[in-house]
Amino acid sequence: MPDQTAPAFNLWTEPWIALEKPHGAIEHAGIEQVLLNAGEYRAIYDPSPLTVVGIHRLLVAILQFVVQPEKDADLKDLWKAGKFPPDLIEAFGRQYASRFDLFSEKEPFLQSADIPLSADKNAKPVAYLAPEIPAGTGITHYRHGEEGEQIFCPACAARGLVAIPAFATSGGAGIKPSINGVPPIYILPGGKTLFESLAASLTRPGYQPEIASRKKDDVWWVRTPVVGKSSTVHQVGYLHSLTFPARRVRLHPEVLHAKCSRCNAESEWMVHQMVFEMGESRPKDSEFWFDPFAAYKIDKEKPIPFRPVEGKAAWREFASLFLLTKDEGKSRTRRPAILEQIAALELVSDQPVYPFRCIGLRTDMKAKVFEWMDAGFDVPPAMLDDDSAGLEVRQATDFAAECAHIIGRQFRQYFGGRSKKSERHKGLRLRMENGYWSALSEPFRHYILKAASLQERDRARKEWADTVQKQARLAFRSMVDSLGYDAETLSQGAIAEKWCNINLAKERKEYLNE
Repeated sequence: MPDQTAPAFNLWTEPWIALEKPHGAIEHAGIEQVLLNAGEYRAIYDPSPLTVVGIHRLLVAILQFVVQPEKDADLKDLWKAGKFPPDLIEAFGRQYASRFDLFSEKEPFLQSADIPLSADKNAKPVAYLAPEIPAGTGITHYRHGEEGEQIFCPACAARGLVAIPAFATSGGAGIKPSINGVPPIYILPGGKTLFESLAASLTRPGYQPEIASRKKDDVWWVRTPVVGKSSTVHQVGYLHSLTFPARRVRLHPEVLHAKCSRCNAESEWMVHQMVFEMGESRPKDSEFWFDPFAAYKIDKEKPIPFRPVEGKAAWREFASLFLLTKDEGKSRTRRPAILEQIAALELVSDQPVYPFRCIGLRTDMKAKVFEWMDAGFDVPPAMLDDDSAGLEVRQATDFAAECAHIIGRQFRQYFGGRSKKSERHKGLRLRMENGYWSALSEPFRHYILKAASLQERDRARKEWADTVQKQARLAFRSMVDSLGYDAETLSQGAIAEKWCNINLAKERKEYLNE
């Protein structure tokens, strides 16, 4: 390092977390102030939802460590108090604040202290911390630019670091994903305030992963601040999982007096390069790790987390993500354990709806990153503990899927040609189907609110059936009309629309048991 004042940026006190105030203003605070004043903020804010997940899980890990809820009563009492215990948070700070210094020589936050602070031949661009920025062999999807041009302020470097435990993906030979494998969709509880969001995210041991170690829990601030290169860990505690160092990192701070290429903030100390290597992973044959914030499909082979799927909106998996569902043949679904706990504790039973945020990262299941997913849902608490609600909503989305299949099949039959491999107008068909699903997004939310009431469920089902059928017909007619107005096309279109409507009506009757 140059002979200058040693860099320092302690996340416990430095204002690096962006927070939304009740009236929409954005304020920045350090970890301590966020936890002490969580009831004064509406939510964590960041342009990248991956950062929101990373910060949320870090704060949850600290609170789990501080509060240590063992019984239902512990969480209920905390919820009633409306704030986190100031004395416990301040005591935590006195003991562990030093472990949150981003540029500490001996105990750098979420980095490996055995790597020098100064850059060396193994240095990589800091752009590797942000999946939305092209780096190495990664593709460009949200923005264009050169990896070497990226310079991060300390706050943005920290935001990238905290997203690694949840979103580190495969990155080529020897580069493995984090503890949850290919990143799942994470479901974060919301609330009127950040306090409610974090309090609803705390879990007693019964809702944590069954295989989590109770004897050894190497959460970041108690473990040795060294991450072994490509090291294997055989025991993982729950708090360790929330701060899991899947990458061996060391930031190289430099005095640049420049503006951050990510947030445009100006800072004396900036990060242009870093060491970024494979860190910890679990053995390949380890028992499956069920994250409390993820939903899973379970078959006879192994569980599969629900992940973002190209062209498939998150609301189409509403039943699997939020509701109780029965076994379906050889497979079943398992909603996030955090939802099981919320339903059991009845923390939000007095509210008509409770907000949740679903965040995921779509990849090719390997090294390529395509896009992130960010969707919010208002879930009626009455549905969380209703055995019949899952079946009802699953049937509703299955009906919509069948209608999508009908309009797609009819379009291919009359306008696609004989071969699927050389299908004509494939682009129009896909646009038709995407438009259909997009048009159903808002009506589905209204359907959920109405279907939450047993007394209104039959009416909600009928209104949903009418809406789905209407949107399917409109989507089909719109695409047929776009093909042209010559005599042959008009004739084919009339026949196609006739059979499309017949099949849609038949599907509607079957759905409504008429």
